[in-house]
Amino acid sequence: MKLFKKVLAAALAGVLALSVLTGCNNSNSVATVKMLDALNDWSRFYGEGITFEKGDEKLQAQVNDLVEIVDDAGKKINFQGGEDIDEMYWAIVNDGAAKLKLKDWAKQFSKATIDDENSPLYEFGFVDISTTLSASSSQNIYYALQLMENRLDDEINPPATVKDSERNRNWTDGDKFYVAVATGEINGKKYMVALFKTTAVTNPDYKPNQNPDKN
Repeated sequence: MKLFKKVLAAALAGVLALSVLTGCNNSNSVATVKMLDALNDWSRFYGEGITFEKGDEKLQAQVNDLVEIVDDAGKKINFQGGEDIDEMYWAIVNDGAAKLKLKDWAKQFSKATIDDENSPLYEFGFVDISTTLSASSSQNIYYALQLMENRLDDEINPPATVKDSERNRNWTDGDKFYVAVATGEINGKKYMVALFKTTAVTNPDYKPNQNPDKN
């Protein structure tokens, strides 16, 4: 999955992101509800101290709109049946029409402001899914773990960032995430994506240098 993260990071250089959606919006809302318990169970089990709440209709619509863009691009690309999911993402990222649409989608997110809940930070998580969400809490928690581990290195709309001599950023994620989930399939590959909304907060580990030019 490292290759996949590189693909998404490259796309986000222009503030892009991607995923794929098949199915109706109602099914996505159901997937979101199922994942909330799994994400909170993951946080408790690993002692992360993060709480997750269901995103509002706007957040759900944002992830739905995003995946529809890529779903449309995926239908127009000939994957020749032999590519793995990483190669398919490369094909979508390199599709000119999809790039333009993704860029336009990302324009709705203004730059986050540190310690300002009214200027939220948006992130992505993703996971391959071999089966749909089930009643098995252990399976869903596994997906939650993958969603959080595979969050993007480059957030969609990060605040102005500086680093100290230890490479610590001046901000970090908040401890409360709103989430909306969409599941989809492309070329026979099923996966899930999550759009997270949180707050960029001051990083207590950040130690600014006396000479700002050295940050």
